[in-house]
Amino acid sequence: MAFLPQAFLSNINTKDGLAKPSRFQVILPIPTYIGSFISQSIFEQILNLPNGIIADITSFLGDNTNQQSVSANPSISRYLSLQCESAALPGKALLTSDVKIYGPTYKVPYQTQYTDMNLTFLCSSEFYERKIMDRWIEAIHPTDTNNLRYAKDTKTRFLTNIKIIQYDDFIRQIYAIELLDAYPIAISDQPLAWAEDGFHRLTVQFAYQKFRTIYNGNYDLVDFALTVFGSKAQRWIDKTTGKLISPVGEIFANKFPK
Repeated sequence: MAFLPQAFLSNINTKDGLAKPSRFQVILPIPTYIGSFISQSIFEQILNLPNGIIADITSFLGDNTNQQSVSANPSISRYLSLQCESAALPGKALLTSDVKIYGPTYKVPYQTQYTDMNLTFLCSSEFYERKIMDRWIEAIHPTDTNNLRYAKDTKTRFLTNIKIIQYDDFIRQIYAIELLDAYPIAISDQPLAWAEDGFHRLTVQFAYQKFRTIYNGNYDLVDFALTVFGSKAQRWIDKTTGKLISPVGEIFANKFPK
Protein backbone atom coordinates (compact mmCIF):
# COMPACT_ATOMS: atom_id res chain seq x y z
CA MET A 1 0.00 0.00 0.00
CA ALA A 2 1.38 3.42 -0.96
CA PHE A 3 2.17 5.90 1.81
CA LEU A 4 -0.40 8.69 2.05
CA PRO A 5 0.55 11.73 4.17
CA GLN A 6 -3.12 12.59 4.63
CA ALA A 7 -3.84 9.12 6.01
CA PHE A 8 -0.88 9.39 8.38
CA LEU A 9 -1.98 12.81 9.69
CA SER A 10 -5.56 11.64 10.02
CA ASN A 11 -4.42 8.60 11.98
CA ILE A 12 -2.41 10.82 14.35
CA ASN A 13 -5.19 13.40 14.77
CA THR A 14 -7.77 10.77 15.66
CA LYS A 15 -5.52 9.82 18.60
CA ASP A 16 -5.18 13.46 19.79
CA GLY A 17 -1.66 13.83 18.43
CA LEU A 18 1.65 12.33 19.52
CA ALA A 19 2.92 11.83 23.05
CA LYS A 20 5.68 14.23 24.09
CA PRO A 21 8.61 13.25 26.32
CA SER A 22 8.47 16.67 28.00
CA ARG A 23 5.04 15.90 29.53
CA PHE A 24 6.16 13.93 32.54
CA GLN A 25 6.40 14.03 36.29
CA VAL A 26 8.45 12.08 38.81
CA ILE A 27 7.03 11.44 42.26
CA LEU A 28 9.71 10.48 44.77
CA PRO A 29 8.18 9.63 48.18
CA ILE A 30 10.54 10.10 51.11
CA PRO A 31 10.68 6.98 53.34
CA THR A 32 9.81 7.53 57.00
CA TYR A 33 13.31 6.55 58.14
CA ILE A 34 14.95 8.88 55.64
CA GLY A 35 12.50 11.63 56.55
CA SER A 36 13.47 11.39 60.21
CA PHE A 37 17.13 11.26 59.24
CA ILE A 38 16.73 14.45 57.21
CA SER A 39 14.73 16.18 59.94
CA GLN A 40 17.64 15.68 62.33
CA SER A 41 20.06 17.35 59.93
CA ILE A 42 21.06 20.99 59.78
CA PHE A 43 18.79 21.81 56.85
CA GLU A 44 15.55 20.76 58.55
CA GLN A 45 14.40 24.38 58.65
CA ILE A 46 15.09 24.75 54.93
CA LEU A 47 13.06 21.80 53.72
CA ASN A 48 10.42 21.19 56.38
CA LEU A 49 7.58 23.02 54.63
CA PRO A 50 4.09 22.78 56.14
CA ASN A 51 2.76 19.51 54.74
CA GLY A 52 -0.86 20.58 55.23
CA ILE A 53 -0.52 23.42 52.72
CA ILE A 54 0.61 21.36 49.76
CA ALA A 55 -1.59 18.44 48.78
CA ASP A 56 0.25 15.13 48.92
CA ILE A 57 1.00 14.47 45.24
CA THR A 58 1.24 10.74 45.89
CA SER A 59 -2.58 10.73 46.06
CA PHE A 60 -3.16 12.08 42.54
CA LEU A 61 -2.59 8.81 40.70
CA GLY A 62 -6.08 7.43 41.08
CA ASP A 63 -4.49 4.16 42.17
CA ASN A 64 -4.36 2.31 45.44
CA THR A 65 -1.09 3.11 47.18
CA ASN A 66 0.60 1.27 50.03
CA GLN A 67 2.48 2.90 52.87
CA GLN A 68 5.77 2.79 50.98
CA SER A 69 4.23 4.85 48.17
CA VAL A 70 3.24 7.68 50.52
CA SER A 71 5.86 10.29 51.35
CA ALA A 72 6.88 10.97 54.94
CA ASN A 73 7.37 14.58 53.86
CA PRO A 74 5.10 15.57 50.93
CA SER A 75 6.72 19.02 50.76
CA ILE A 76 10.13 17.57 49.95
CA SER A 77 8.58 15.17 47.44
CA ARG A 78 6.78 18.02 45.71
CA TYR A 79 9.97 20.06 45.64
CA LEU A 80 11.98 17.23 44.10
CA SER A 81 9.20 16.63 41.58
CA LEU A 82 9.48 20.23 40.40
CA GLN A 83 13.28 20.05 40.22
CA CYS A 84 13.49 16.74 38.33
CA GLU A 85 14.59 17.76 34.82
CA SER A 86 14.95 14.38 33.17
CA ALA A 87 14.04 10.76 33.76
CA ALA A 88 13.07 7.77 31.62
CA LEU A 89 10.36 5.21 31.25
CA PRO A 90 12.46 2.12 32.01
CA GLY A 91 12.62 -0.90 29.81
CA LYS A 92 12.99 -4.53 30.73
CA ALA A 93 14.29 -7.65 29.08
CA LEU A 94 13.83 -11.37 29.42
CA LEU A 95 16.99 -13.31 30.11
CA THR A 96 16.93 -16.51 28.13
CA SER A 97 18.80 -19.76 27.96
CA ASP A 98 19.38 -21.78 24.81
CA VAL A 99 17.67 -25.15 24.92
CA LYS A 100 18.00 -28.04 22.51
CA ILE A 101 15.89 -31.13 22.91
CA TYR A 102 15.43 -32.25 19.34
CA GLY A 103 16.00 -30.23 16.22
CA PRO A 104 16.89 -26.51 16.26
CA THR A 105 17.75 -24.77 19.52
CA TYR A 106 15.31 -22.28 20.96
CA LYS A 107 15.38 -19.76 23.78
CA VAL A 108 13.57 -20.25 27.07
CA PRO A 109 13.10 -17.26 29.40
CA TYR A 110 14.08 -17.73 33.02
CA GLN A 111 14.24 -14.22 34.51
CA THR A 112 13.19 -10.60 33.91
CA GLN A 113 16.00 -8.05 33.96
CA TYR A 114 15.48 -4.39 34.94
CA THR A 115 17.89 -1.53 34.35
CA ASP A 116 18.79 1.10 36.95
CA MET A 117 17.07 4.48 36.77
CA ASN A 118 18.89 7.81 36.44
CA LEU A 119 17.10 10.95 37.63
CA THR A 120 18.56 14.39 36.94
CA PHE A 121 17.66 17.36 39.14
CA LEU A 122 18.26 21.06 38.64
CA CYS A 123 20.20 22.34 41.64
CA SER A 124 19.04 25.38 43.55
CA SER A 125 21.49 27.95 44.87
CA GLU A 126 21.42 26.23 48.27
CA PHE A 127 22.13 22.75 46.86
CA TYR A 128 19.06 21.28 48.56
CA GLU A 129 18.95 18.39 46.08
CA ARG A 130 22.53 17.29 46.71
CA LYS A 131 22.09 17.58 50.47
CA ILE A 132 18.98 15.37 50.42
CA MET A 133 20.64 12.63 48.37
CA ASP A 134 23.84 12.79 50.40
CA ARG A 135 21.84 12.31 53.57
CA TRP A 136 19.81 9.47 52.04
CA ILE A 137 22.93 7.50 51.12
CA GLU A 138 24.50 8.35 54.47
CA ALA A 139 21.39 7.00 56.21
CA ILE A 140 21.71 3.71 54.31
CA HIS A 141 25.41 3.26 55.10
CA PRO A 142 26.70 5.62 57.82
CA THR A 143 30.37 6.33 57.23
CA ASP A 144 31.09 6.85 60.92
CA THR A 145 30.05 3.31 61.93
CA ASN A 146 29.99 1.45 58.59
CA ASN A 147 26.95 -0.43 59.87
CA LEU A 148 24.76 -1.06 56.85
CA ARG A 149 21.06 -0.55 57.53
CA TYR A 150 18.61 -3.34 56.75
CA ALA A 151 16.49 -2.41 53.75
CA LYS A 152 13.18 -3.77 55.03
CA ASP A 153 13.55 -3.35 58.77
CA THR A 154 10.56 -1.56 60.28
CA LYS A 155 12.78 1.13 61.83
CA THR A 156 15.43 1.57 59.13
CA ARG A 157 13.49 0.91 55.93
CA PHE A 158 15.10 3.14 53.31
CA LEU A 159 13.22 1.83 50.26
CA THR A 160 10.59 3.81 48.38
CA ASN A 161 8.29 3.42 45.37
CA ILE A 162 9.07 5.99 42.68
CA LYS A 163 6.37 6.87 40.16
CA ILE A 164 7.16 8.18 36.67
CA ILE A 165 4.06 9.58 35.00
CA GLN A 166 3.51 10.36 31.32
CA TYR A 167 0.88 13.02 30.55
CA ASP A 168 -0.84 14.12 27.39
CA ASP A 169 -1.37 17.76 26.37
CA PHE A 170 -4.47 17.92 28.55
CA ILE A 171 -2.55 16.92 31.70
CA ARG A 172 -4.17 13.53 31.73
CA GLN A 173 -2.14 10.60 32.95
CA ILE A 174 -1.87 8.22 30.01
CA TYR A 175 0.81 5.90 31.37
CA ALA A 176 2.82 5.46 34.54
CA ILE A 177 5.56 3.27 35.90
CA GLU A 178 6.09 2.56 39.59
CA LEU A 179 9.58 1.47 40.62
CA LEU A 180 9.22 -0.85 43.60
CA ASP A 181 11.74 -0.91 46.46
CA ALA A 182 13.89 1.85 44.97
CA TYR A 183 16.81 3.60 46.66
CA PRO A 184 19.80 5.70 45.51
CA ILE A 185 23.02 3.83 44.85
CA ALA A 186 25.19 6.47 43.16
CA ILE A 187 25.54 10.24 42.86
CA SER A 188 27.32 11.41 39.72
CA ASP A 189 30.17 13.90 39.75
CA GLN A 190 29.28 17.57 39.38
CA PRO A 191 32.05 19.19 37.32
CA LEU A 192 33.42 22.58 38.31
CA ALA A 193 35.18 24.97 35.92
CA TRP A 194 35.85 28.72 35.78
CA ALA A 195 34.84 28.76 32.12
CA GLU A 196 31.44 27.22 32.87
CA ASP A 197 28.54 29.64 33.43
CA GLY A 198 25.64 27.17 33.29
CA PHE A 199 23.58 25.57 36.03
CA HIS A 200 24.46 22.68 38.28
CA ARG A 201 22.63 19.44 37.61
CA LEU A 202 22.58 16.42 39.88
CA THR A 203 22.21 12.91 38.43
CA VAL A 204 21.31 10.18 40.89
CA GLN A 205 21.23 6.48 40.03
CA PHE A 206 18.46 4.44 41.66
CA ALA A 207 18.28 0.67 41.93
CA TYR A 208 14.96 -1.10 42.37
CA GLN A 209 13.60 -4.62 42.53
CA LYS A 210 11.07 -4.40 39.70
CA PHE A 211 8.43 -2.08 38.31
CA ARG A 212 4.73 -2.26 37.65
CA THR A 213 2.68 -0.46 35.02
CA ILE A 214 -0.25 1.79 35.91
CA TYR A 215 -2.65 1.98 32.99
CA ASN A 216 -5.70 3.85 34.27
CA GLY A 217 -5.28 7.60 33.94
CA ASN A 218 -6.81 10.71 35.46
CA TYR A 219 -6.35 14.46 35.38
CA ASP A 220 -3.81 16.19 37.60
CA LEU A 221 -6.10 18.90 38.95
CA VAL A 222 -3.33 20.94 40.59
CA ASP A 223 -1.25 21.18 37.40
CA PHE A 224 -4.38 21.87 35.39
CA ALA A 225 -5.29 24.84 37.61
CA LEU A 226 -1.78 26.27 37.44
CA THR A 227 -1.69 25.84 33.67
CA VAL A 228 -5.06 27.48 33.04
CA PHE A 229 -4.99 30.30 35.59
CA GLY A 230 -1.24 30.83 36.04
CA SER A 231 -0.23 33.65 38.38
CA LYS A 232 -3.84 34.86 38.57
CA ALA A 233 -4.83 31.82 40.58
CA GLN A 234 -4.48 33.21 44.10
CA ARG A 235 -6.60 30.49 45.57
CA TRP A 236 -7.66 27.17 44.13
CA ILE A 237 -10.17 24.65 45.41
CA ASP A 238 -8.86 21.11 45.62
CA LYS A 239 -11.87 19.20 44.35
CA THR A 240 -10.56 15.92 45.72
CA THR A 241 -10.32 17.09 49.34
CA GLY A 242 -12.53 20.18 49.44
CA LYS A 243 -9.71 22.27 50.92
CA LEU A 244 -8.33 25.57 49.73
CA ILE A 245 -4.67 25.49 48.82
CA SER A 246 -2.33 28.21 47.68
CA PRO A 247 -0.47 28.04 44.35
CA VAL A 248 2.68 25.97 44.66
CA GLY A 249 4.84 28.72 43.18
CA GLU A 250 3.73 31.19 45.85
CA ILE A 251 4.52 28.72 48.63
CA PHE A 252 8.01 27.98 47.36
CA ALA A 253 8.68 31.67 46.76
CA ASN A 254 8.11 32.23 50.50
CA LYS A 255 9.93 29.15 51.74
CA PHE A 256 12.87 29.33 49.34
CA PRO A 257 13.67 33.07 49.07
CA LYS A 258 16.31 34.19 46.63
